[in-house]
Amino acid sequence: TRRALETAVAQARALVFEMGSTTPFLAEKFQDLRWVITDRVVNGSPVWAAVGGELFMYRDSNTRMMASVESDCAEGSDFGFMYNAECTADIAAPTELPSDQWVSFSSATLASHYASARRLGDTPTRSVWACVPEMRITAVHGLDNGEPAMAAALRQLAALA
Repeated sequence: TRRALETAVAQARALVFEMGSTTPFLAEKFQDLRWVITDRVVNGSPVWAAVGGELFMYRDSNTRMMASVESDCAEGSDFGFMYNAECTADIAAPTELPSDQWVSFSSATLASHYASARRLGDTPTRSVWACVPEMRITAVHGLDNGEPAMAAALRQLAALA
């Protein structure tokens, strides 16, 4: 289908990407991470591993992109350190998600900012998820339009238009 092909193109453009808050907000372990696509799939979506291999980004059981440890990733768990609040019916590459929808747990956030941070949702009880201000995600390496596989995918997309 057209959407599946668009998703494949987006993921091919995000083989390697960097992510972090543009302002001091995230704890050092979570700031300026470089993510590399792996050969693993969880909940129908590719998995990206942070350089160093301690953190993984995957589609969780609630159809959100989650960053957590390997054991949570293997289960497709909705437990983790950071996630994008955008629920997607279709599988999305992290670089395609809204940058203003990333939230972090206390252990991923600088203590000095966590207490006063805007929280996810408008609920009577204060959410444990802090909204990450000014998150940036930059594709570092991916297939460009001239790569044979990407060119073929783009031709297929054009034919579906």
